Amino acid sequence: RLISRETKKLDEICSFINECCSVNSADIKGVLDALSKYVGRELSYGSCVELEGLGFFSPALKTFKDGMNEKGEEMYKVRVDGVNFRCSKKLKEQVRKSQPQKVKRTNVSKFDYEGRRAKLMAYLDMHRFINLTDYQRFVGCTYYVAKSDFKKFEEEKLVQRQGYKTHRVYILAEKEE
Repeated sequence: RLISRETKKLDEICSFINECCSVNSADIKGVLDALSKYVGRELSYGSCVELEGLGFFSPALKTFKDGMNEKGEEMYKVRVDGVNFRCSKKLKEQVRKSQPQKVKRTNVSKFDYEGRRAKLMAYLDMHRFINLTDYQRFVGCTYYVAKSDFKKFEEEKLVQRQGYKTHRVYILAEKEE
């Protein structure tokens, strides 16, 4: 899976454009703001906008039923539901020229399931509870691995969950006698 390095913001974009031509950053910000307003206005009217070298913007439309007319026929309304973007060929070719480099993932656990289970049990012997985020950091795994582990831990009756959604924690399961 490709992981983006960072997101470039307007200030950095304006600074780069300023270095490439004689227009100052304030003018660039003004033009980009006006362009954004123009594209938004035209898309809200149902028009498409093409910026040569960049891409094609079009409104994503959604239809929904709006009752019946006098003849008993269903009537529909259309509204703009979002924005579609189709990249230009020129931009696609420019991006394809530079190949992304594979980097080693830093959040791959060094432990197998049994190792993670042993670490969890040792942790819960010393602490009252643990949540998914703390478990991820503690054993060095992804959110999906942590979620899968806790599902198995619950099936094995090692832990039980308490709380709801973002306030969910896991405690040692009470032993049945």
